[in-house]
Amino acid sequence: MQRLALLACASLTCLATEARAQALDTLSGIASDLSFVEQQVTKTLSSLGSPTSGYPVSGGQSGTWTTYSPSDNAEGWASGFFPGELWLLYQATGSTYWLNEAQTWTTPLASQASNTSRVDPTDIGFIIGTSFGNGYRLTGDPSYQSVLLTAGSSLSTLYNPTVGAVRSWTFPPYQPPNNFAVIIDSMMTLGPLQWGASQPGGSASWATIASTHATTVTNNLVRSNGSTFEVANFNPTTGALMSRGTFAGYSDSSTWARGEAWALYGFVQAYQATDNPAFLSTAEEIANYFVNNLPTTGPSAYIPPWDFNAPGTQPVDTSAAAIAADGLVMLSTVAGSMSASYLTDAENILGALGSYFDTAPNGEAVLLDGYTGTTSGESTSLIYGDYYFTEALLRLQDVLDGQPGWVLYSPAAAPVVPETSTWAMMLLGFAGLGLAGYRASRKAVSVARG
Repeated sequence: MQRLALLACASLTCLATEARAQALDTLSGIASDLSFVEQQVTKTLSSLGSPTSGYPVSGGQSGTWTTYSPSDNAEGWASGFFPGELWLLYQATGSTYWLNEAQTWTTPLASQASNTSRVDPTDIGFIIGTSFGNGYRLTGDPSYQSVLLTAGSSLSTLYNPTVGAVRSWTFPPYQPPNNFAVIIDSMMTLGPLQWGASQPGGSASWATIASTHATTVTNNLVRSNGSTFEVANFNPTTGALMSRGTFAGYSDSSTWARGEAWALYGFVQAYQATDNPAFLSTAEEIANYFVNNLPTTGPSAYIPPWDFNAPGTQPVDTSAAAIAADGLVMLSTVAGSMSASYLTDAENILGALGSYFDTAPNGEAVLLDGYTGTTSGESTSLIYGDYYFTEALLRLQDVLDGQPGWVLYSPAAAPVVPETSTWAMMLLGFAGLGLAGYRASRKAVSVARG
């Protein structure tokens, strides 16, 4: 019933707003995609059972996700995305089933809010922001707020005012005390600082830390054409830039697609938190580079290669596509004259991602063909690709509904969902609605693939 409920809900919402056929069809497509997410996450929950089995990260297309402990230094950084996806399904449906599962998978992550001994301590922002951040936004639970504030406090201890940034990697060759690494991914982890600065129990200084960090990233990791390095290494005593490059990409001078997507989303978030036009300008430069370097025809239309500058035909990265689509939807709400263009870009990417759904009978993931990074990486399903795809769909639905969307962790009104008995009546009225708009882009992509 939940899968059908999603379709009915989107259709009803659409009729309650402007009765434009394109928006109606697009919203129906979003609902259909969300129901597929729900189906796959249900299979994952059945397979894993409980958080004691570890948190899914990769490989779900094989029927069994590879799982890791949240404290794992290699892959534990991704442990917040599955509970985050559960929270998003609660947002989409209002179902207490998804609420209960989200709470169950979120609670064990609380200890990570103070775990600054990670090889990348900024991962705290990923782990806590996607789990407790969504949880607090949707429930207002004060215990979740407390964990977010702990995460903000932890991130603030990693700040070096001489460098003007929060420290990232600590493994060779970037280990302290003689190195201070800052990575492009860190733009995604500033949420507890940006939000916590205005909260009781937080500190106003956190806003300065987050803003200064974003400026340092702009000046040292964003190239003049809008492409990005992955890492910059500074002298922690003098603040001097010592080196920069791209660890997970093809080369130090190339542009790793997922890093570019992290930067796009992160700078939109930085602008939302500060209203600093410099951050909006940076976000637009990065977005333009990302979109302008996407293929628009062929088998991977609108899906980036794992590195934009790697030679020849390269594997795609659907996780980079999903993150960028999410950021583009966010950017469309603040970008002025370019808003419609960025929204179209996001819809093109999301439509193309439908051709990468994991439809195998034993598959538990949403998206196939994420790429793990580096020239020796592999194509696999990645939990963060699934998370950002789901988030992008919900953000797009808000935009098409004329709703303001959401910013970081601020609680909003709880979702209002009709009683189950209402769904059947609604479905009778809306079962005939087509998926022409949103699915049309997929059909065009499929035709292009021959």
